[in-house]
Amino acid sequence: MIRLFFALIIAQVIQAFQVTHISDCGKTRGCWMLPPGCSNQETCSVMVTWKHEGRSLKLELESELKSQTSRWIGFGLSKDKRMGNDTVFECHFPSSGQGSVHLSHNAQTNNMILNKASSLLLKDSYAEINNGRALCGAEWFLDKTIVLDNEKKLIHPLSQGKYHLFFATGDLTQGSKKAHAMAGAGSPWKSVQSVRFCKECTSAFKIVS
Repeated sequence: MIRLFFALIIAQVIQAFQVTHISDCGKTRGCWMLPPGCSNQETCSVMVTWKHEGRSLKLELESELKSQTSRWIGFGLSKDKRMGNDTVFECHFPSSGQGSVHLSHNAQTNNMILNKASSLLLKDSYAEINNGRALCGAEWFLDKTIVLDNEKKLIHPLSQGKYHLFFATGDLTQGSKKAHAMAGAGSPWKSVQSVRFCKECTSAFKIVS
C-alpha cells in the first residue's frame, strides 16, 4: 500500500510537468512549437498548447530556461502582426521563491500587468522550473464580463476573431519585467498563421506555424 501511494505521487508529479501533450496536437489541442519545424521536447525550445475546459481555455507554456537569474516568459495575442494593443499571458520565474502567472496588456511602448483580471480569470495556475525548462499554465476563464471596465477593455475576447501569436522572454528584476530585445536572439517569435480560439472552431486545434 505504501509503495502504491508513493507510485501515485510520482505519477502525479510527472504528469504535472508534461505540459506539451504532443500527441494531442491537431486533435484536441492547439499547439505552437518553436523554432519552426521542431516536433518534440528534444528539438523544440518553446511549446505552447491550449484546449477548452468547459468555459475556460487551458493554456500551457514550456520554454528552455538555462539562465539561473530571474526570468519571465510571455505568450502574446495580437489582432495584427505588430506588437501593441496585445493581450499577454505571462509567467514569472524568480531565482528564489514561488513562480506566478498573470495577464497583462501590451501597449506600443510599455506593458501593464492586469492584477484584478488575473485573479478573477485565471485559476489552477502553476509556474515551475524542471531540468532547465520553464513550465507554466492556467485555466483562463473566457467570460471577461466579471472584470472591471478599466481592465476589461484591455483584454481581447479570445472566443471572437483571429489572433497572431507572439512569444517573448526577458529578465525579471525585483519582480519587475525588463523589456525583451527587439532584434536578434532575444527578439520575440511571431506566428505566420493567425489562430481562432472559439470552442466550436475546428481550427482552434491546429498546429500553428
